[in-house]
Amino acid sequence: MAMPNFGDMMKQIQQAGEKMQDVQKQLEKIVAHGEAGGGMVRVSVSGKQKLLSLTIDPDIMDDAEMVQDLVLAAVNSGLDESARLAQEEISRATGGMINPADLLKNMNLGK
Repeated sequence: MAMPNFGDMMKQIQQAGEKMQDVQKQLEKIVAHGEAGGGMVRVSVSGKQKLLSLTIDPDIMDDAEMVQDLVLAAVNSGLDESARLAQEEISRATGGMINPADLLKNMNLGK
């Protein structure tokens, strides 16, 4: 049985590291959107699962419970979309070499 070529292995590790840096940069550029209540609450979420913006229709501000429910729903919708877009980006960037869900978990993102 032939020994694996150490130089080739190191090159693959280096290439994977470079791809990961590219993925990190791409995740920062991703902006996902979520909404609830027919658009009464809208959010934007980054590919790194950070809430970027939150918009609440002023007409619903007198119903705190509804606002809270809609904010939760909109944020969760935005986070789900962000994770989906991030997984697509990871798959594209790594050519399927890396499981996107595992990678996001390692970065403390996603589920």
